[in-house]
Amino acid sequence: MIRVLIIEEYEGMRQGLYELLKDLPYVGAIDVAEDLVEASRLLRRARCDVIVLGLEDADHNGLGVLQAFRQISPLTSVLLLGLSIDTRLALWPIRFGVMGYIPKEAIAEELPSALQNAASGKPYVARMYCEAAAPGWMAVPQVAI
Repeated sequence: MIRVLIIEEYEGMRQGLYELLKDLPYVGAIDVAEDLVEASRLLRRARCDVIVLGLEDADHNGLGVLQAFRQISPLTSVLLLGLSIDTRLALWPIRFGVMGYIPKEAIAEELPSALQNAASGKPYVARMYCEAAAPGWMAVPQVAI
């Protein structure tokens, strides 16, 4: 069973993500945080398999957020949710150890599969980006953070 931590500043979005994930048969527990401070506290208190991190702007807090999560919980996978459908923003996070980037308009269709991939340590690329990605983009060396 997958233990998930949802981090999203908007109440409606937090509730929607919770509702989407709560009935999935492979999700065992869901914690919810509205900000990074609360998320850090929850991560220190309980083991988490996957963080679902909603970002208003894909560049907000950059890699510092990911580094902080890695220090607290090094084995936890991170999925980013963002507003942009820019292919560059969809692919760079995976190169830095994030398990996937899902545009918010595709969450209902993509998040359940992405969650399973992330929990098993496999990167996930949203379907809308697969055709736009250059061949071999996954071959770029991973950067440890």
